[in-house]
Amino acid sequence: MILNESISLNELEDKVIFHIDFDYFYAQCEELRKPELRNIPCVVCVYSGRDEDSGVVSTCNYNARKYGVKAAMPIKLAKSKLKDVEAKFLPTDMPYYQDISRDVMRIIQNYGDLFEQVSVDECYVDFTRVTNSDFNDAKIFASSLQKNIKHQSKLTCSIGVGPNKLISKIASAVIKPNGITVVSREEAKNFISNCKIEDIPGVGPKTLKKLQALGINSISDISKNSIFELRDVLGYKTAAFLVNASNAIDNSQIKARETSKQFGKIVTLKKDTVEMEQINMTTASLCTTIYENLSNKKQAFKVLTIILILENLHHVSISRSLKLYTASFDELQKNSLSIIKEMIKNNSISIQNIRRMGIVVSELKDISGQNSLLNYLDN
Repeated sequence: MILNESISLNELEDKVIFHIDFDYFYAQCEELRKPELRNIPCVVCVYSGRDEDSGVVSTCNYNARKYGVKAAMPIKLAKSKLKDVEAKFLPTDMPYYQDISRDVMRIIQNYGDLFEQVSVDECYVDFTRVTNSDFNDAKIFASSLQKNIKHQSKLTCSIGVGPNKLISKIASAVIKPNGITVVSREEAKNFISNCKIEDIPGVGPKTLKKLQALGINSISDISKNSIFELRDVLGYKTAAFLVNASNAIDNSQIKARETSKQFGKIVTLKKDTVEMEQINMTTASLCTTIYENLSNKKQAFKVLTIILILENLHHVSISRSLKLYTASFDELQKNSLSIIKEMIKNNSISIQNIRRMGIVVSELKDISGQNSLLNYLDN
């Protein structure tokens, strides 16, 4: 989501980055369409086709992991571990998993400042601006986001929060499933020093073996070396990455998509409130900015999402799909206010004042050939 606030992300040195990793994603997707699988070991496999047991485990639920089943294990071995219990072995269904992924990633895109999906079940979100670089607030936001994802998708995820992508990625694996691990900038060096070398993304058996040959057996050992001391064995690029990583340094940026399929704006109210006069004024201002964007880009939208952040930093969001595409300011404002009133009525927001408001439009459609933006209808 593109959030058009006056402050630039580059002006904020202290980043707050979330890494969101959906738990045992393929198996969890299978549990969605067959809830009875939640009560037994469920193993999703990549079959080679040579025979019915030829291939490897892709992922499995935690009921299967209790018996020692894990990813990349031969199917025959996994079946031997589960031979005395009721278990289900299923082939991968990538089109189905990708459909689920699109739905859940659409939910997450409505939060934070920048969004980057890196796989079917993982993404990064920059929460620097939303949290004002406060890691205590970040923990509250992570909990709220996790609950909203579970409420809307029925899926659990684990969230790592850190000052950069590296730390947040490692942190997301610390507590699983449905865990949250927050590592502040001040804690980052100590945190990564207590991790295993293989916890660093991209470090495989070959690199690990080369490091061990140099007498390097921990991340602390790596941090005691310079790039130049390691480059002859590892190459400059890998040496630089590992030395920086061992010191909790990662300057890689979140790569937002070049072409946005949605855009919006989020603002902080002058004071926390549920007074409709202030809400109406803020809604009008947000809608004006979004309408100008639609006009400039010559686009219409079909899905409208309202985001409210309350004084306790909890999120509430609702998306509404319109019957027809529209680029009308009146339609945008009317539907925005309608959703907000619905949220206040149905979510007991009245006991919590609203701190921030956001409006996002998505499912955009180019209408550059239309005569009128205001009266555009889907053909």
